[in-house]
Amino acid sequence: MKKNLLFISALFMSIFMNAQVKPATPAKEAPSKIKVYTPSGVSSSSSSKDNSYKWAVKTDIFSIITGEFPLIAEYRFAPKFSVEASAGVTYAYLPNDFLSSGDSDGLYSNSENTKAAMGTAFRGTIKFYPSSDYDAIEGWNFGIQVFSKTTNREYNISSSNDGSLLNGMKDSKVKTGISLIIGKQIFEDSNVTFESYFGVGIANSKRETSDVVSYDANGNPLTTPYVVTNSVSETKPNIQLGFRIGFGN
Repeated sequence: MKKNLLFISALFMSIFMNAQVKPATPAKEAPSKIKVYTPSGVSSSSSSKDNSYKWAVKTDIFSIITGEFPLIAEYRFAPKFSVEASAGVTYAYLPNDFLSSGDSDGLYSNSENTKAAMGTAFRGTIKFYPSSDYDAIEGWNFGIQVFSKTTNREYNISSSNDGSLLNGMKDSKVKTGISLIIGKQIFEDSNVTFESYFGVGIANSKRETSDVVSYDANGNPLTTPYVVTNSVSETKPNIQLGFRIGFGN
Protein backbone atom coordinates (compact mmCIF):
# COMPACT_ATOMS: atom_id res chain seq x y z
CA MET A 1 0.00 0.00 0.00
CA LYS A 2 2.80 2.35 0.90
CA LYS A 3 4.48 1.60 -2.41
CA ASN A 4 1.33 2.59 -4.27
CA LEU A 5 1.01 5.84 -2.34
CA LEU A 6 4.66 6.72 -3.00
CA PHE A 7 4.24 5.97 -6.71
CA ILE A 8 1.09 8.11 -7.01
CA SER A 9 2.76 10.96 -5.06
CA ALA A 10 5.80 10.85 -7.33
CA LEU A 11 3.58 10.92 -10.44
CA PHE A 12 1.66 14.03 -9.28
CA MET A 13 4.91 15.81 -8.38
CA SER A 14 6.29 15.10 -11.84
CA ILE A 15 3.12 16.44 -13.53
CA PHE A 16 3.17 19.55 -11.32
CA MET A 17 6.81 20.32 -12.11
CA ASN A 18 6.28 19.96 -15.85
CA ALA A 19 3.31 22.36 -15.70
CA GLN A 20 5.52 25.08 -14.20
CA VAL A 21 7.96 25.10 -17.18
CA LYS A 22 6.79 27.58 -19.94
CA PRO A 23 7.07 26.31 -23.49
CA ALA A 24 9.75 28.01 -25.54
CA THR A 25 8.38 30.64 -27.94
CA PRO A 26 9.56 30.04 -31.52
CA ALA A 27 11.76 32.85 -32.84
CA LYS A 28 10.18 35.07 -35.51
CA GLU A 29 11.90 35.13 -38.86
CA ALA A 30 13.12 38.52 -40.08
CA PRO A 31 11.11 39.78 -43.06
CA SER A 32 12.91 39.13 -46.33
CA LYS A 33 14.06 42.09 -48.42
CA ILE A 34 13.35 42.30 -52.15
CA LYS A 35 16.38 43.36 -54.15
CA VAL A 36 15.90 45.25 -57.41
CA TYR A 37 18.61 44.68 -59.96
CA THR A 38 19.81 47.78 -61.83
CA PRO A 39 22.28 47.26 -64.65
CA SER A 40 25.55 49.09 -64.14
CA GLY A 41 25.74 52.42 -65.93
CA VAL A 42 21.95 52.87 -66.03
CA SER A 43 20.45 55.56 -63.83
CA SER A 44 17.67 54.42 -61.49
CA SER A 45 15.85 57.71 -62.05
CA SER A 46 14.13 58.04 -65.40
CA SER A 47 13.88 61.82 -64.96
CA SER A 48 17.63 62.15 -65.40
CA LYS A 49 17.55 60.75 -68.94
CA ASP A 50 17.94 63.35 -71.71
CA ASN A 51 15.16 62.79 -74.24
CA SER A 52 15.45 66.14 -76.02
CA TYR A 53 16.36 66.48 -79.69
CA LYS A 54 20.05 66.88 -80.48
CA TRP A 55 20.21 67.37 -84.25
CA ALA A 56 18.14 68.17 -87.32
CA VAL A 57 18.63 68.15 -91.09
CA LYS A 58 16.32 70.32 -93.19
CA THR A 59 15.86 72.57 -96.21
CA ASP A 60 14.20 75.95 -96.70
CA ILE A 61 11.10 76.18 -98.89
CA PHE A 62 11.26 79.99 -99.17
CA SER A 63 14.88 79.83 -100.31
CA ILE A 64 13.98 77.37 -103.05
CA ILE A 65 11.36 79.81 -104.34
CA THR A 66 14.02 82.53 -104.68
CA GLY A 67 16.54 80.25 -106.39
CA GLU A 68 18.60 78.92 -103.47
CA PHE A 69 18.66 75.18 -102.75
CA PRO A 70 20.20 74.67 -99.28
CA LEU A 71 20.99 71.66 -97.13
CA ILE A 72 20.85 72.77 -93.48
CA ALA A 73 22.24 70.91 -90.46
CA GLU A 74 21.66 71.94 -86.84
CA TYR A 75 23.39 70.43 -83.79
CA ARG A 76 22.84 71.11 -80.08
CA PHE A 77 26.15 71.64 -78.27
CA ALA A 78 24.68 72.91 -74.94
CA PRO A 79 21.28 72.63 -73.24
CA LYS A 80 20.09 75.97 -74.67
CA PHE A 81 22.45 76.54 -77.60
CA SER A 82 22.89 75.09 -81.07
CA VAL A 83 25.03 75.72 -84.12
CA GLU A 84 23.56 75.65 -87.60
CA ALA A 85 25.37 75.43 -90.94
CA SER A 86 23.93 75.66 -94.43
CA ALA A 87 25.49 74.98 -97.82
CA GLY A 88 23.74 74.99 -101.15
CA VAL A 89 23.65 75.97 -104.77
CA THR A 90 21.82 78.84 -106.41
CA TYR A 91 20.09 78.98 -109.75
CA ALA A 92 19.40 82.60 -110.65
CA TYR A 93 16.22 82.35 -112.68
CA LEU A 94 15.45 85.87 -111.43
CA PRO A 95 17.64 88.62 -112.98
CA ASN A 96 20.40 90.00 -110.76
CA ASP A 97 18.91 93.50 -110.86
CA PHE A 98 15.76 92.19 -109.14
CA LEU A 99 15.11 94.32 -106.02
CA SER A 100 18.34 96.25 -106.67
CA SER A 101 18.21 99.93 -105.72
CA GLY A 102 21.00 100.97 -108.07
CA ASP A 103 21.14 101.13 -111.85
CA SER A 104 23.96 98.62 -112.23
CA ASP A 105 22.87 97.00 -115.47
CA GLY A 106 25.21 97.15 -118.41
CA LEU A 107 24.05 97.29 -122.01
CA TYR A 108 23.85 93.48 -122.25
CA SER A 109 22.94 92.57 -118.65
CA ASN A 110 19.16 92.56 -118.84
CA SER A 111 17.22 89.30 -118.56
CA GLU A 112 16.77 89.06 -122.32
CA ASN A 113 20.51 88.71 -122.87
CA THR A 114 21.28 86.40 -119.92
CA LYS A 115 20.17 82.98 -118.74
CA ALA A 116 20.17 81.27 -115.35
CA ALA A 117 23.45 79.76 -114.16
CA MET A 118 24.71 78.02 -111.03
CA GLY A 119 26.16 79.74 -107.96
CA THR A 120 26.75 78.95 -104.27
CA ALA A 121 25.33 79.94 -100.88
CA PHE A 122 26.71 79.46 -97.37
CA ARG A 123 25.20 80.37 -93.98
CA GLY A 124 26.28 79.91 -90.37
CA THR A 125 24.17 80.58 -87.27
CA ILE A 126 24.50 80.42 -83.49
CA LYS A 127 21.06 79.95 -81.91
CA PHE A 128 19.76 80.34 -78.35
CA TYR A 129 16.59 78.58 -77.13
CA PRO A 130 15.26 80.40 -74.03
CA SER A 131 12.18 78.22 -73.31
CA SER A 132 12.05 76.51 -69.92
CA ASP A 133 9.74 73.84 -71.36
CA TYR A 134 12.24 72.56 -73.92
CA ASP A 135 15.95 72.15 -74.37
CA ALA A 136 17.56 73.19 -77.63
CA ILE A 137 16.68 72.54 -80.44
CA GLU A 138 12.92 72.91 -79.89
CA GLY A 139 10.73 75.95 -79.33
CA TRP A 140 11.42 79.67 -79.80
CA ASN A 141 14.95 80.66 -80.72
CA PHE A 142 17.10 83.74 -81.31
CA GLY A 143 20.28 83.75 -83.32
CA ILE A 144 23.00 85.59 -85.20
CA GLN A 145 23.57 84.51 -88.80
CA VAL A 146 26.36 85.34 -91.23
CA PHE A 147 25.91 84.51 -94.89
CA SER A 148 27.33 84.69 -98.39
CA LYS A 149 25.26 84.13 -101.52
CA THR A 150 26.48 84.23 -105.13
CA THR A 151 24.01 84.36 -108.01
CA ASN A 152 25.24 84.06 -111.57
CA ARG A 153 23.57 84.65 -114.90
CA GLU A 154 25.38 83.63 -118.07
CA TYR A 155 25.40 85.90 -121.09
CA ASN A 156 23.39 84.46 -123.93
CA ILE A 157 23.40 86.86 -126.88
CA SER A 158 22.24 85.22 -130.06
CA SER A 159 22.83 88.12 -132.46
CA SER A 160 26.01 88.20 -134.52
CA ASN A 161 26.97 91.69 -133.38
CA ASP A 162 29.83 92.48 -131.01
CA GLY A 163 27.73 91.49 -127.98
CA SER A 164 28.31 87.85 -128.75
CA LEU A 165 31.83 88.33 -127.39
CA LEU A 166 30.25 88.07 -123.93
CA ASN A 167 28.82 84.60 -124.43
CA GLY A 168 30.21 82.25 -121.79
CA MET A 169 30.91 85.09 -119.34
CA LYS A 170 28.77 85.82 -116.29
CA ASP A 171 26.77 88.60 -114.72
CA SER A 172 27.67 87.89 -111.07
CA LYS A 173 26.20 89.18 -107.81
CA VAL A 174 27.77 88.39 -104.41
CA LYS A 175 25.73 89.22 -101.32
CA THR A 176 27.35 89.01 -97.86
CA GLY A 177 25.94 90.13 -94.54
CA ILE A 178 24.87 89.50 -90.97
CA SER A 179 21.36 89.17 -89.53
CA LEU A 180 19.59 88.84 -86.21
CA ILE A 181 16.97 86.11 -86.54
CA ILE A 182 14.01 84.95 -84.47
CA GLY A 183 12.20 81.70 -85.15
CA LYS A 184 10.31 78.76 -83.76
CA GLN A 185 11.02 75.08 -84.37
CA ILE A 186 8.63 72.24 -83.57
CA PHE A 187 8.91 68.46 -83.89
CA GLU A 188 6.13 66.02 -84.72
CA ASP A 189 5.88 62.49 -83.29
CA SER A 190 7.40 61.08 -86.47
CA ASN A 191 10.56 63.21 -85.87
CA VAL A 192 9.58 65.58 -88.68
CA THR A 193 10.55 69.17 -87.90
CA PHE A 194 9.08 72.49 -89.05
CA GLU A 195 10.71 75.85 -88.51
CA SER A 196 9.71 79.37 -89.49
CA TYR A 197 11.90 82.41 -88.93
CA PHE A 198 12.29 86.12 -89.60
CA GLY A 199 15.59 87.94 -89.87
CA VAL A 200 16.72 91.54 -90.18
CA GLY A 201 20.25 92.80 -90.69
CA ILE A 202 22.58 94.45 -93.14
CA ALA A 203 24.13 93.16 -96.36
CA ASN A 204 26.62 94.27 -98.97
CA SER A 205 25.91 93.41 -102.60
CA LYS A 206 28.72 93.49 -105.15
CA ARG A 207 27.64 93.19 -108.75
CA GLU A 208 29.96 92.59 -111.69
CA THR A 209 28.69 93.00 -115.24
CA SER A 210 30.41 93.12 -118.61
CA ASP A 211 30.03 95.30 -121.70
CA VAL A 212 31.52 95.32 -125.15
CA VAL A 213 33.31 98.51 -126.22
CA SER A 214 32.83 98.95 -129.96
CA TYR A 215 33.56 102.70 -130.36
CA ASP A 216 36.31 105.01 -129.25
CA ALA A 217 35.85 108.29 -127.36
CA ASN A 218 35.18 110.15 -130.59
CA GLY A 219 32.45 107.78 -131.70
CA ASN A 220 34.51 106.01 -134.31
CA PRO A 221 34.09 102.24 -134.62
CA LEU A 222 36.97 100.18 -133.32
CA THR A 223 38.68 97.68 -135.52
CA THR A 224 38.80 95.21 -132.64
CA PRO A 225 36.03 95.59 -130.04
CA TYR A 226 36.91 94.54 -126.48
CA VAL A 227 35.15 93.61 -123.22
CA VAL A 228 35.18 95.71 -120.03
CA THR A 229 34.02 94.68 -116.57
CA ASN A 230 31.91 97.00 -114.44
CA SER A 231 31.75 96.60 -110.66
CA VAL A 232 29.11 98.22 -108.45
CA SER A 233 28.77 97.73 -104.68
CA GLU A 234 26.01 98.82 -102.30
CA THR A 235 25.18 98.25 -98.63
CA LYS A 236 21.60 98.29 -97.43
CA PRO A 237 19.23 96.69 -94.88
CA ASN A 238 18.44 93.04 -95.45
CA ILE A 239 15.26 91.15 -94.52
CA GLN A 240 14.97 87.37 -94.46
CA LEU A 241 12.01 85.02 -94.30
CA GLY A 242 12.23 81.26 -94.01
CA PHE A 243 10.08 78.18 -93.71
CA ARG A 244 12.00 74.95 -93.22
CA ILE A 245 11.08 71.30 -93.18
CA GLY A 246 13.22 68.28 -92.31
CA PHE A 247 13.75 65.58 -89.70
CA GLY A 248 15.73 65.19 -86.47
CA ASN A 249 16.46 63.10 -83.42
